[in-house]
Amino acid sequence: MLNVWRHPKNDSVRLYVAPAVVKSASTEADPLLDPKTVKAWLEEGDGKPVLKVVVRSDDPVAGGLIAKLKAGIQGALGLSFAEPWADLVRQSEADNKPKKKGRPGRQVVNPESRAREASRLDVSSIKMPGDITIEVDHRETKLISELLSGHPNIRVKRVTLELGDFRVEDREGNELLIERKRCEPTESAPDSHNDFESSIVGDGRLFDQAERLHFRASNSDHQVIPVVLIEGDVHRHSQTMLIQQVDGALSWLVAIQRVSILTSLGANHSAYQIAKLASHFVDGLFTPIARHKKKPKALVSQKLYVLESLPGISTGIAEALLERFGSIRAMAQASELELASVKGVGPKRSREIARVLGEL
Repeated sequence: MLNVWRHPKNDSVRLYVAPAVVKSASTEADPLLDPKTVKAWLEEGDGKPVLKVVVRSDDPVAGGLIAKLKAGIQGALGLSFAEPWADLVRQSEADNKPKKKGRPGRQVVNPESRAREASRLDVSSIKMPGDITIEVDHRETKLISELLSGHPNIRVKRVTLELGDFRVEDREGNELLIERKRCEPTESAPDSHNDFESSIVGDGRLFDQAERLHFRASNSDHQVIPVVLIEGDVHRHSQTMLIQQVDGALSWLVAIQRVSILTSLGANHSAYQIAKLASHFVDGLFTPIARHKKKPKALVSQKLYVLESLPGISTGIAEALLERFGSIRAMAQASELELASVKGVGPKRSREIARVLGEL
């Protein structure tokens, strides 16, 4: 929990407190405080460790905040500040050494500790600018619904879904569809089987589900993002499938059906990932990012740059529009029906494009 730093010139030592400890203490001291603005370290004072805490802020820091932060950090570290500074430095240096060969300065992660870390993830800690509705299929376990409901901005709606186990719709009507497959027993379901394996060699429903997801994504007039979330170690817990069969199924999902695959370490981790996906999809990284840091100089690139700024127009759709009409002027003069005939546009996007170009 203490990272050793030595000054390159005078060799003085600071022991920086790990970010996880700082984050925990910051949340306890003030839930609105951004942990990234807090720095905490130990330095020598008369041969003993002294805790220093700094909060970077343009506004005056409340008088009791530093004291609360120090109390929280001291409690988390569990150190005796009466012990000799030199002993603490030696112990910290020993703790910082990798236990196995690996990248210098990096701790080797224990798989068991990683699983414990995933089980402690807090869905409610995900920052969301607004409320999000996540539709959960009625056949899904109540555990995931309860974990998702723990976030103050998430509204869980249990429904009968035609596709996927979880569905999120953004403000433009685009869809995020998540199919969850479990691969190992859990504490909440000790008798559960390998859902991923049985859906392939058992009833074969994964093939049907993936093909329907692919068809929906390819033929919808709005964006559809299909995801398969695999919970557990799919290779380790497959009982009847060979490794090459598992790899073949995963490859088929990604390369043939164009379905994204994510993995999780348990139900709590799955809920966290679903909430994070929903947040990014609705409020974050779903908005297409301009691929040019600077305005392009080539005429064709300039046209694409302009088209990508239109509502819901990705690079691929922009290229298809430019190939069909040749110029932005021709697009502005085209009817909504003509715009909708371009693959990937559809009626809804054509209305938005016509509305924006009509104002130019």
